[in-house]
Amino acid sequence: MEPQTFAIASTAFDLTLLPVGARTLGTPAFQEAVNAFLQHAFQGFGGRVTIFVDDMQIAVTWNPPDPLDVIMAKMKEGQHAESIQMLEFLLSREPDNVTMLSRMGMELSGAGELDKADTYLRRVVAIQPEFTNFLVAMGLQIYHQRMHDEAIRFLQSAVRLEPENPWACRHLAMTLLKLSRFDEAADHLHRAVVLKPDDQCSWATLGDALRLAGQPKDAEEAYCRAIALCPYGEWAEAARRGSNQLPPTFQDRAAGAPRQDAVDCCVAAIKTLSMIPKDEVKKIAFEISMAGGNGFDVNKPKKKYRLKSMPGKFTGLQLVCYMQACSQIIEPGRDIGWELWREYQMAKTMAQAD
Repeated sequence: MEPQTFAIASTAFDLTLLPVGARTLGTPAFQEAVNAFLQHAFQGFGGRVTIFVDDMQIAVTWNPPDPLDVIMAKMKEGQHAESIQMLEFLLSREPDNVTMLSRMGMELSGAGELDKADTYLRRVVAIQPEFTNFLVAMGLQIYHQRMHDEAIRFLQSAVRLEPENPWACRHLAMTLLKLSRFDEAADHLHRAVVLKPDDQCSWATLGDALRLAGQPKDAEEAYCRAIALCPYGEWAEAARRGSNQLPPTFQDRAAGAPRQDAVDCCVAAIKTLSMIPKDEVKKIAFEISMAGGNGFDVNKPKKKYRLKSMPGKFTGLQLVCYMQACSQIIEPGRDIGWELWREYQMAKTMAQAD
């Protein structure tokens, strides 16, 4: 809204409203007291106030609050019904305001009123058909109404209009993935991670697309990239779950991307062994090497092994990872040839970050 300016002569100000020591015109005390009085007086009006005081004049410039800002504040406070009602009033005056239309659509969608939300979002697209983010929002909205083919068309339009938009690429891919179009999803996710390499969601979802498309080695690499960005949180856990669904062929996976379950076992081994004296670590390493004379089955987590030097039961994969960690304590830099070097290095970085 347009700012409004008001001004009066300094001599016209009621001095009785000021502290006794601040009633002399032209003094710093007078200027400060007038400023404080007016700031307080306009506080209830909302918006922003700028005040100028000198010997001749007192001027106030008031920038009224934008009603949409007020509504946005209500949204953040969870007052959704009130926000929707206020937006209806604003739209009666500006029916083609795309910002208000989109906010209304999103609010109605969040309230579960999908048909009404659809009406407002379609108006946004009709008014500004080249507004990429609204096309994406529209596509997702329609997808939730199970109108899958039309949702794909909106999302594809967004990507065509702005092929360098990683958000559009990612959401198109995620929608294609839900419709079992795995190869197409992977193509768009490859573009998304190139455009935004630090997007953990895109890397984890790319892993899913590649896994479902029958590309386990590439899937494992994508999962590892997702976890490396941040080893904790929703998408790191999603990447771990996806990684654990890959075919359990240790040798093949070790020859390609790092194996995530081995990384996790190495992290646990590093943390445990860091609290054990080196002489005890040597005993653990010796016992593991003796127990592994016939090899460990690293792909059967239900099969357990026992050690005299450590309490509990261990899987074959855990013992292999413990042996790798023991070797680095006993002789740092030594690769024992169990194809876990990359997994151990990733685990070491993650353990140090904790």
